Amino acid sequence: MSEIRKTRRIRHTGRGSQVLIYLGKQLRFFINESDWKVLPMAAVIAGLVAMVIRKKFFINMEGSLIGGFALTCVAIWNGCFNSIQSVCRERAIIKREHRSGMHISAYMTAHMIYQFLLCAAQTALTMFVLRQLNVQIPRGYGSGLITPWMICDIGITMFLISYASDMMSLFLSSISRTTTGAMTLMPFILIFQLVFSGGIIPLPEWSRPISNFTISNYGIRALTAQSGYNELPMTTVWNTVSGMRNTEVGGTFTVGELLDKLDNPVVDRLRDREVLKAYTVGEVAEILNSADEYLKLREKEIAHPISLREIVDVILTEDAFRAAREKNLIAGKTVGDLLESVRDNREAAALLDIQIGKTLTLGQVLDALHTEELANAVSEKQLNQPVTVGTIVDFLKNNEALADQREKTITLKTTVGEVMDLFGEENVKAFIQEKTAAAAHKDEYENNWENIVANWLMLFLFVAVFAILATVVLELIDKDKR
Repeated sequence: MSEIRKTRRIRHTGRGSQVLIYLGKQLRFFINESDWKVLPMAAVIAGLVAMVIRKKFFINMEGSLIGGFALTCVAIWNGCFNSIQSVCRERAIIKREHRSGMHISAYMTAHMIYQFLLCAAQTALTMFVLRQLNVQIPRGYGSGLITPWMICDIGITMFLISYASDMMSLFLSSISRTTTGAMTLMPFILIFQLVFSGGIIPLPEWSRPISNFTISNYGIRALTAQSGYNELPMTTVWNTVSGMRNTEVGGTFTVGELLDKLDNPVVDRLRDREVLKAYTVGEVAEILNSADEYLKLREKEIAHPISLREIVDVILTEDAFRAAREKNLIAGKTVGDLLESVRDNREAAALLDIQIGKTLTLGQVLDALHTEELANAVSEKQLNQPVTVGTIVDFLKNNEALADQREKTITLKTTVGEVMDLFGEENVKAFIQEKTAAAAHKDEYENNWENIVANWLMLFLFVAVFAILATVVLELIDKDKR
């Protein structure tokens, strides 16, 4: 009997053969213990998240950050549930097998291979669901930064987050005595990972270094960088302002209250800012020559040919020529009578229709006066003094007419929409989006391969560290007296 036991104990001494045994065991768990359920669960979770981020991810800054956070949550959730009960549910069996000659390293290697395949399947299923639900991931060859396809880049990041979380849960399962203890511990680990991710949830200064020890931090960084966060517009502020179009701003003030508001540090800091710069004759001429309205004005006709008949009609009808019309000539005839008889004479029609003068445009008159040469001669002459904020403030404060009206009330009311229309809605939109995007820029979300690969390496480091820790803990399983 002892010989039989000895033979059984040393039958599979090679670690390679033991890895295959443990892989077969994991396959039986997958089929018989319903471990396969993690796959449809991954698809359902991916579908729920896709419905939220599909019109935001890769569209704007905040959408990419939210999308990166949501996809990181999906990957961490999948990885944690894959292995949180894997070790603790068979702890007694592992101890017995270890005492009989099975190697913990073979057991952990088999688990790593099995969990690798499981995370890969979940990731592939997740990316398929995201694509089917029209998440805005760029398509086509060459759209990726590391691989030719962006969906592959995103998939690698998702896989590494999931696999690192899987190894973390495997370690937690190794230190837990029961499945109840492991499942009790997991929510706290998930909360820690999400709260201290350093992404969408702002952290106080003292706690920011903690995020460097979370899988979620590097996952969000990689996904957000891959979505082109820093190159996208920030739309939240503009959407808020746009929604306030009908909001009234302003109120009723006295002249004195408005003048008193000029005495404040903000105005003092702006005193030297120019509101209107000094212009020379040459600069004004250059502005006019490039203005469309000025070019059209040069073509304006200011003089036209005129016929003798039109001249006679003007003399006969305009009040300015009344005295001349009533002047007597001969035989009781006035100048007006003579002109009327000439106008009505058919024989004189050809003479009256003769055109005199020619068409002249404003440009021709200016050219004739040599205005361009005159402007060039005095092009350096300054036309005005620069006007600064301080100049305007001093004028308003020292104006006696305004001082006498200090008690007069002025109602200044408008809406946000009218203010935007004043400056141009598209101009306001572009300004707000540009400035808010610049303020939201983050170096850790730079879209370059060095940044993304660095985050991938950190995630792989988590995989290695947790796998080693789980192996070390299980190597001490014989010391467990329970």
